Amino acid sequence: MKEKEIRFSDIIKALQLNRKLILISVLVGLFLGFIQFLGSPNEYISTTTLLPVIEQSGKLPGGLGSLAGLAGIQLNENSGSTIPPNLYPDVVNSTPFGLYLIKQEFYFKELDQHILLEDYFVNYQERTLFEKIKRLPSGIIGLFKNGGKPKTSAVDTAEVRRDSRKLAPKENSALSQIRSRVSAEVDMAMGLVTVQVKMQNPEVAARLTELTYSYLSEYIMDYKASADKRNLLFIQERLDDAKLSYEEAQLNLANFRDRNFNLSSSSSQVRGEQLQNEVSIQFNVYNGLAQEVEQAKIRVQRASPVFNVLEPPYVPLKESSPKLVLNLVVFGFLAAALSICYVLIAKPVELDQ
Repeated sequence: MKEKEIRFSDIIKALQLNRKLILISVLVGLFLGFIQFLGSPNEYISTTTLLPVIEQSGKLPGGLGSLAGLAGIQLNENSGSTIPPNLYPDVVNSTPFGLYLIKQEFYFKELDQHILLEDYFVNYQERTLFEKIKRLPSGIIGLFKNGGKPKTSAVDTAEVRRDSRKLAPKENSALSQIRSRVSAEVDMAMGLVTVQVKMQNPEVAARLTELTYSYLSEYIMDYKASADKRNLLFIQERLDDAKLSYEEAQLNLANFRDRNFNLSSSSSQVRGEQLQNEVSIQFNVYNGLAQEVEQAKIRVQRASPVFNVLEPPYVPLKESSPKLVLNLVVFGFLAAALSICYVLIAKPVELDQ
């Protein structure tokens, strides 16, 4: 049996024959988009733009590296003690950061009370109409499940969570909200970090942006401090080794002079000069390392800024969503696309007319 070829004119014809269905679908989509707009709470976005401070490489001063090389010591010349900027989004998306934020307390003007962000996300945050419909079956099932079970006290739950090191369902729910609402983007070409927070309360959005910036700054400074401490420990160990080598060189020179009080032969004089030069080299290395240890101690105690704030966070004055036009376009397009697919797939007979 010969297969019939589907022409573009057939597709147009099928769409014309079912234009009423497509039009009704689009109108239903527009209506649903309007309902979604009415049932969606206002969302506000607060942003801040940061410029990470680039540190110069930690090369050893005064030719110390070459002096240490003469003594067979390899010094750690690290190229900076800060994490790469492209890891900032991973820090913001991490569980410790999320837990830090949801355990903070904020004042919500619409509720006229201070609430933990964790409690706000779970119990007070407004949801869209579709989210409410989606959660309705699980809420009804939860009522039946909780009816015959004894309630667990907050203290008992905290004890179990501390012992098992597991997050409570309430914390997991709040963490998922934080990860969807707080983000950090890195522009590697410009070297800029943009922190963005989306919340239903503009003041809380701005405050969360500030806390995210503060957390990133403290996290990086702690990382730098730990790196500087490791560097100090490394140099201190090299200083101890250099001190032993210097004392050994001094002892060798002293023993040689005791055995050769009168340096009469040329070979004895040359050997004495060699030992004296060895003492000088070891002293220079030891002295240089001692200076480097003092500088490393200063770096450990010195807190340097890690960001320059190009655009500080402000309280947003206008909501970023929902947008009526965008809702209508999205729902209308989806309705049209689905109706057209239905006409072309579920009603292929129309193509032969």
